[in-house]
Amino acid sequence: MSNLSFSSLHVNNLTINNAFSLFKSSIDISIPVKTQLGDMLNAVLVKLITDNENFGQQINKNQKSALTDDLKPLDKERDNVQAEINRTVSFHLKGSDAAKKTAAQTLKLFLTPYWNAATLPLNTQTGVISEMIGKYKANADLKAAALLLGLDTQFAALEAKNIAFDTLYLSRNEEISGRETSGSSLKPAAIASYNQYCTAIEQAANFTPNDAILALFNNLDTLRKKYHALGGNGKPDVPPVV
Repeated sequence: MSNLSFSSLHVNNLTINNAFSLFKSSIDISIPVKTQLGDMLNAVLVKLITDNENFGQQINKNQKSALTDDLKPLDKERDNVQAEINRTVSFHLKGSDAAKKTAAQTLKLFLTPYWNAATLPLNTQTGVISEMIGKYKANADLKAAALLLGLDTQFAALEAKNIAFDTLYLSRNEEISGRETSGSSLKPAAIASYNQYCTAIEQAANFTPNDAILALFNNLDTLRKKYHALGGNGKPDVPPVV
């Protein structure tokens, strides 16, 4: 029997946005293999999805209410650029040009986890887009596909607008640093569901393992290590601000 255990992570110490992002990323890597997880794990996963969706909706509602007139157009601009990228990829997926169709398929596979980033809480959206751009810039095949479809300038524009939004967002945080972020009322439920899911995955990896469960365990553990460095390390957390 295996003796696998997840890396230590103090989820309570994560900021609200980082906690939501951790849960969302964990869900995103779980869904593609859910048919291989069994009924019990899927039941716990559904609970995590539900609690995190409610958590995210509350964060989004409260953060949007705190936006200034300067932030709103910047957010809209980056949403529009990403929507244009999505539309172009979708258009060429149905086209007759074989080379462009293949390029669109390459980009669609890559973009799928980020396709609806505009629906995420605003600061989480910033992090997700930053991650997407970083992976895109590091992959020659993705850049070649974008160039063929004329999307290289759009990816550059999305990066620039995302940076501009984040810069102003952080500046606004400094101005209103005394204000606490709403959304904490639903954070405990989402944390509890995440911890239950990790416990269930850990037990399955030890007692009823298969290739999908073991791979998922390793991917979830990689996420935990990443978020340990972002504040989930047991040290006192600084209250997040909007």
